[in-house]
Amino acid sequence: MARNLAPPPTPSGLVPIALILFVLHALLGADYVITRFQLGAEHWPSVMRFLPLEALWLKVVWAMAVWLGVAAAFFLLIRDNASVLLFFATTVCGIALAAALYATPAPGLIVPLPGLLGAMIIVPGLAWIYARALNRNGALH
Repeated sequence: MARNLAPPPTPSGLVPIALILFVLHALLGADYVITRFQLGAEHWPSVMRFLPLEALWLKVVWAMAVWLGVAAAFFLLIRDNASVLLFFATTVCGIALAAALYATPAPGLIVPLPGLLGAMIIVPGLAWIYARALNRNGALH
């Protein structure tokens, strides 16, 4: 019996979801670049500036969470199955960051830390589940 080897059609929600994820992670990437390299944007609503990232490993985990998220969203946008692993790694980095920042609370945080850290775990976690489902259905290559 002949098998149809044509790629499955693109799910209708893939492009909008991937674009939203890419924009969210790109904003975190812009925040990272502007804050890390002090590009002079005084009125930029920075997230990184208000996180207690004194330890080097916290800065590394934050950078990994941001840039792995950007890469994962880009790979999802181009329908590459690497997005599954990258979203998983982004979720793990978000969990590590949240655990470390809850273990060493900093007084006087302006940014609502539970909401931010929850978003750093929930958004890539749900994106990982979505990308994994797409990969299992053969929509990613």
